[in-house]
Amino acid sequence: MPITDENELYALVGEIMVLSARVEASLESCIAVCLPNASLELSQPVLRRLNLASQLATLHEVAQLLYDRRDTTLVEFRRWLRRLGRVRQRRNNLVHNVLRVACSPETLGLWKSEIGYMREVCAQAPEWAAVLESRVASMSACA
Repeated sequence: MPITDENELYALVGEIMVLSARVEASLESCIAVCLPNASLELSQPVLRRLNLASQLATLHEVAQLLYDRRDTTLVEFRRWLRRLGRVRQRRNNLVHNVLRVACSPETLGLWKSEIGYMREVCAQAPEWAAVLESRVASMSACA
């Protein structure tokens, strides 16, 4: 592999890892807004210990408690969580398989498209945090 491709690969892997960290931080914020009366500072030690798979499972369970199973918000939220699950799988595939062998220009192109997908999914997190926060607030007001 030419050194330019190798440098490009390093840059690509770095960007994927940064986006992956942003996805995890976004999920932390979604979970945090669902915690009852806990300050963000107090919840951080717990949230930081959850890996991406645990975060996804936690949000899936919480969403099922917040919404009726036929609610379109729940359907869309679960779709978003599945997309994040695919991001997790793709990231793991990159780290565990792709980096073990020399990458072709085609493989690099594929991973560049993955970055676009990751950006898109990550960009939706603040919207979902706001939706969840609103739902939790409305349920608290009714209680």
